Amino acid sequence: MSTTKTTVDCDILIVGAGIAGSALACALRNRGYKIIQVEMSNRPLDTARGDHLQCAVVETLDQWGALPAFWAAGAEKRHAARYVTSDGELILDIDYRKLPVPHPYYMYLHHDLLAETFLNVAAEGMTYTLFKPARARDFDVGPEGIQSLTIKLAEDTPAPAGFKSGQTVVIKPKLVVGADGRSSRVREVLDFSAEQHEYENPIVLHFAPRLSADEDPLNQVTSFFGPKGSISRIPRAFNHWKVGVTIAKSEISFWKNATATERKAAIAGYAPALGELDLSLGGFYPVKLLNTHRWVKGNTVLVGDACHAMHPARGQGMNVSIRCLSKLLPLLPDAKDLGRADLVTRQLETYEQTVKPGIDEFLAANHAVGEDRDTLDPSVAAKTVASLREIQNDPARHQDYCIAAAGYAGPLDQLRMS
Repeated sequence: MSTTKTTVDCDILIVGAGIAGSALACALRNRGYKIIQVEMSNRPLDTARGDHLQCAVVETLDQWGALPAFWAAGAEKRHAARYVTSDGELILDIDYRKLPVPHPYYMYLHHDLLAETFLNVAAEGMTYTLFKPARARDFDVGPEGIQSLTIKLAEDTPAPAGFKSGQTVVIKPKLVVGADGRSSRVREVLDFSAEQHEYENPIVLHFAPRLSADEDPLNQVTSFFGPKGSISRIPRAFNHWKVGVTIAKSEISFWKNATATERKAAIAGYAPALGELDLSLGGFYPVKLLNTHRWVKGNTVLVGDACHAMHPARGQGMNVSIRCLSKLLPLLPDAKDLGRADLVTRQLETYEQTVKPGIDEFLAANHAVGEDRDTLDPSVAAKTVASLREIQNDPARHQDYCIAAAGYAGPLDQLRMS
């Protein structure tokens, strides 16, 4: 067993390599920073999690020069979305092709492949090191933020060039980004308080192959509203569907043990059109809201689910994270100025003061939608349908709704890259 220990300096330490952390590493490549990223797990991210990126986020990836890597990884385009009754009657439709935006489509790819692609692009940077897996628990925290992080590299995994398996590494950064998810250790050591809410009912996801390659050339998301509530059929890369529905907690046992025939019948109870899908269980997901009261302490800032986790009712968690990063990037001091602790703190606080009010507003609105979804009350779903019909029948509101769905309006509009 190795007992060697070494100390390394870096400009920016990113703790966590989920979507937010990997996207930041991608965006920072070749910008003159010496970057170290630390990720505790060596397993891929959960493939069933969010996999659709808004039109505005696709524009951001294009500006980062990362878009070609996603097409090469198998990403696909979603051109539309629609809301229908359980019998297929149109309630509201959204056609992104009609919008005056640079990329009039959503891009989608499996959640784990999104992170993997971000990290592959990040690795193109000449001054980037990824420690994965590496346990990130031993932080030295002072009034000016995180001063160092001591990690232990895995004994049974090859280490990055210049390091050894099993080695202890002390990382001394000038700026730290906590991107370590909803159970953030960075948030914990900074002693940040947060508003939290656990929703009562989980979401169950299923996967299914498409019955035909021509089944839906627009690759639409279709959300069905009926007496039992709503259920969504979501295009999934590589010629598959994903079907998601909020269920009562008491129904978990049924869905875990259902036969293929029972599963089809249960899904058909929500929307008969989905009853023919050959469904396989993807997973169950308890849902939680988290909104920290602060994002910044000294040289350290939280991003992504570490500071704002949300109900996936509107499917925008990772989109919000990436849009926040696009606001953070231009505020980061140049590498030559990162030694100025006062400047680093001032710029990070400017980011928090600029962006957090929009996030707070967005989370409140998203929470209201999540609460409606969590009730499983048919009357609540009926009110949602009535509201969507009004939007469909009002051209001005319909256009505004489509623009917002693309990521170009609302409380987060200021998060677009200039």
